[in-house]
Amino acid sequence: MQQNRQLKGFTLIELLVVIAIISILASILFPVFARAREQARKASCLSNLNQMGLAVMMYVQDYDETYPIGRFNLPPTPFAYWYDVIAPYVKNKQVFVCPTAGQQVRSGGYGWNVRGTSTTNGFGYYKSDPPTAANWGTPTGGALNIAAVEEAANTILITDPSSNNNVASGMVYAIGYSTIDYIPVLHGGQIGPFYDGTKTEAPASTVARGGGGNYLFADGHAKYLEASRSFCSNMWNVDKVKGKTPTANCPVVHD
Repeated sequence: MQQNRQLKGFTLIELLVVIAIISILASILFPVFARAREQARKASCLSNLNQMGLAVMMYVQDYDETYPIGRFNLPPTPFAYWYDVIAPYVKNKQVFVCPTAGQQVRSGGYGWNVRGTSTTNGFGYYKSDPPTAANWGTPTGGALNIAAVEEAANTILITDPSSNNNVASGMVYAIGYSTIDYIPVLHGGQIGPFYDGTKTEAPASTVARGGGGNYLFADGHAKYLEASRSFCSNMWNVDKVKGKTPTANCPVVHD
């Protein structure tokens, strides 16, 4: 005698429980995956900066131990920028693209320390005619020789959180030109773009979000720094004694 078997399906309550469990797991795991993905991007951006560091060191050796400046007036084109002059030493233009920032204007999310925390304490903006220290942006009033940078291992040169100022001209700063203390956060905090020229957020609120960015130092090494560590730090300044002087942008400059 053949028995009739009745197939039993899931009840509505059981389905709802399964869906709820999946939703809870997803809410837990998705942020973990997102953080892991950003950690990989941060590592890639740091690797790019290490390659830029090697490129800068080779440039320095080829040009009488002198660092590049932010902008060069070179014919036949109107300008060449810091990333243009070190590009022949890296061979791969993708080095200038930080995955977190994406393909941005020309330098891909990296910025040059033009002026430090004051107007004349960085690695240089451009040579003016007649030359002035303010336009150069350096403490010497000219392009910096290695000997002029006394603490190269403690002086920021290039970063992957770049400022949002003056992008239309092709220049991308590591620290603002008109708003010198604007330090955007690229990794783990506010995510860009910072390049549309419309963001006017106070630096303190940017730093308060946490996160940070990768920083290349003048001796060629690179590392990650929290935003609170880099904000108004004397690491931006070539002349460390002068850099301690309070400014309107940075009333307190910490080590």
